Amino acid sequence: MSNEEFDVIVIYDVHEEFREVRDELKEVLKDYGARRLQYSVYYLRLTRRQLSRLIRETRRVIRRSKARVDIVLPCAKCFRELKCHEPL
Repeated sequence: MSNEEFDVIVIYDVHEEFREVRDELKEVLKDYGARRLQYSVYYLRLTRRQLSRLIRETRRVIRRSKARVDIVLPCAKCFRELKCHEPL
């Protein structure tokens, strides 16, 4: 399996009543070296294997809540076009 890395943006919305789920989700992202861009938006660089594990772990964490997690893999051109106040 390739060790190619992908730029990944994770965006989540977890209802306030499920605060413990949100905290666990933040810990999972931190374990993968995620960098927080905004309150519920994170940036990561992951291999395909790491991405698969992150998706599984995310599903496990949010399955007991009313949560939405979007995992976005922008193409290289789109990623370069992202506008941020500090470099990614």
